[in-house]
Amino acid sequence: MTSLCLVRRGGWLAACIMTVVAAAIGCGAGAAPVHNVAGNISIDGKPLNQGALIFTDERGEHHYAAIQGDGAFVMPQIAPGLYQASISVPKIKPRNVSKNADPVRGARPLPVPVPNRYASDDTSDLEFTIDEQTDVLSIKLTK
Repeated sequence: MTSLCLVRRGGWLAACIMTVVAAAIGCGAGAAPVHNVAGNISIDGKPLNQGALIFTDERGEHHYAAIQGDGAFVMPQIAPGLYQASISVPKIKPRNVSKNADPVRGARPLPVPVPNRYASDDTSDLEFTIDEQTDVLSIKLTK
């Protein structure tokens, strides 16, 4: 009978300890809130029409947003912090596409050219601080 009582007491004690540990850790509640950041990207006033915007956080993790035909993008589920950015534009051979391609028929226009320095966050000089209030970001590149 005494050993049964200790088992019950030990089980209760273990449950209490687990509850205290979970409360101290926060069960993820202390994680930074994430949200979407929308925006547009252009070079010398002309919207980029395709490619990807890449944010690199302070831990070296990459976050990607597709660039739409009008230069719009949405960076999904981004946490507050400091980010270095780079731009990836597809390399398409001009003979396969028309300069004035009709997207309704499935043809894509040529990508707007971007200087090579924007291809790496080490050379792009693009740095952004995102906080809880950052909902819209306008990125203006220059040649």
